[in-house]
Parts: sequence; structure tokens; C-alpha cells
Amino acid sequence: MNPDLSKKVVDKIESLCGQGCTEVNHLIERGKDGSRIDELSEFTHSEARQILHELNQIMSIYEK
Repeated sequence: MNPDLSKKVVDKIESLCGQGCTEVNHLIERGKDGSRIDELSEFTHSEARQILHELNQIMSIYEK
């Protein structure tokens, strides 16, 4: 995980991952199609992009 991420962002990523792969994949898909993501509403646009990017990186491990 990117060491430059804030604790708040890292905590959210860990929390979302705790919901399981299916939920994370749904969240990523909603991010890709531009849908509003309520789970990330407390974050700035930049932070939300960081979260989605990290989730994509994490999930890419399972695609191999």
C-alpha cells in the first residue's frame, strides 16, 4: 500500500476490504462508471480516487 496515504484513507481501505471481495468489486465498478459512492462521501475527490486506486491494486492480485 502507498506509504503516503493518510491514516484516514488507509483505515477506510482496510474497512472496505473487510467487507469482502464482492463488495470491493462492486465499489470499484461504481467508481469506474462515475456513480456516486456513498461509502466515500466523507473524502475529498482526490482521497476517493486514491482509495479506488488502492482497491484496484489490491484486487488485481486475485486476477492472476
